[in-house]
Amino acid sequence: MTPILEELKELAGRPFSVLVIPDTENATADAIDDFRRTLACLKSEGFELALHGFKHKAEFSQGRSYAGLVGMNLTGGEAEFAGLSEYESSRLLQAALVAWNTLFYFPQEKCGAEKALQKDGFRPVAFVPPTWFSNKFLPGQVRAEKMLYEDRFSITTAGGVRYASPVASFAGIPKVTEKAAIAYAAFIMRLPVGLPRLAVHPVDYPRMRDVVCDTIREALDNNRKLVHYSEL
Repeated sequence: MTPILEELKELAGRPFSVLVIPDTENATADAIDDFRRTLACLKSEGFELALHGFKHKAEFSQGRSYAGLVGMNLTGGEAEFAGLSEYESSRLLQAALVAWNTLFYFPQEKCGAEKALQKDGFRPVAFVPPTWFSNKFLPGQVRAEKMLYEDRFSITTAGGVRYASPVASFAGIPKVTEKAAIAYAAFIMRLPVGLPRLAVHPVDYPRMRDVVCDTIREALDNNRKLVHYSEL
């Protein structure tokens, strides 16, 4: 995945925000160590790291609403925060933060980028719920943790400032809707207002590579500039 990030960085002109799924429950110790080192390297290169749920796969919850169950069905069980009760939403958010802190703890001898992360008490700057399906409690819970919150149509800073922010995404959409999604992506990058986003997923490569690159060029050609969550 790192070569793809480097390619997109060169095209965009600077490092961008990378969303991290922190759960490592089924990973080997070597895989976890490699993951940690890769993230530390990305951070040292200027990439911004944000928290993207806990497992990106929902657990059974008695506190999930009917609307949340619908969201789960639409996303193949990936909308882990959809329709949760206040307690369940908070519990899952805290589990995600614990997993994040564990992921960025380096018990071995530290040096370079890893030492810098440990010294800074590194925290995620933003929280993006998987698939953007959420519940009414999550935005406030995220902001209480001093993180920016992102939903499908807007971005809200920890201080409560909200920006209109349409998003272009090509992952998980039916083949028959791809042309419409591509046209929509080009359209929002040409808008004179708002903060359009481009959400790139690993499954977008290599099949949608040219579309992703064209969308970035469309934004740059319309005098858009890449900003980090922390700059809002």
